[in-house]
Amino acid sequence: MDPLRLLALLGLMVLVVVLIIMIFGPALWSRVWLFQRRRRLAAIQRYSPRVWWRRARKKPAFEVDLPTVRDFVLTLQLSLSLAETLAGALTQAAKQFGKRGAFGQRLVTRVRSQLQVEPEAVIRALAEDFQSEHLTELAERLDMAHEGGLSYSEAVNLTLDDVEEEIRINVEKEIERAPVVLTIPMIIGVFFASLALLGFPLIMTMFGQVAAVGTSGGG
Repeated sequence: MDPLRLLALLGLMVLVVVLIIMIFGPALWSRVWLFQRRRRLAAIQRYSPRVWWRRARKKPAFEVDLPTVRDFVLTLQLSLSLAETLAGALTQAAKQFGKRGAFGQRLVTRVRSQLQVEPEAVIRALAEDFQSEHLTELAERLDMAHEGGLSYSEAVNLTLDDVEEEIRINVEKEIERAPVVLTIPMIIGVFFASLALLGFPLIMTMFGQVAAVGTSGGG
């Protein structure tokens, strides 16, 4: 195969790759842009006025993840379903979560200091400690239950449904994000692998022919 034909084949390969990028590129980059936009919004939220106000007050920054909140609310639900009082349910939760990181430590501390005064105050204090939207909603619902608006079990069940729904939404977002995160490395890997597999034999043939021409010319 002469060098001109080899160059033509390499040019054809490059053209095919360019066409593939032109065809599938817009859809891919639109998903990448959407993903980056979500990341920018998340970064903006970290610098919200509420966060800065909390930093200005130098309040301890405790964090709790949704699975831990779900397990805590689920523990309350199970205890209340066994005819436990709210105080008894919180005592049981403190025993179960006592060694579960910062959340367990704060729960034990709040139960010891505030349970005898008012069980609902334990949830309000936890919500304030962790700035948790779901714990805040639970505290509000428990206050309504204390006033007779609904039962403690209903208040806990509603909060558990909300937490599980948010966890489900987060899982769906991760599933949607996975193709965007994996597509670019896959394209790069396939492109270079294909280029190497197709181009290496052509380049070796070209060098072989050049070497043969040089040898024959030198002879």
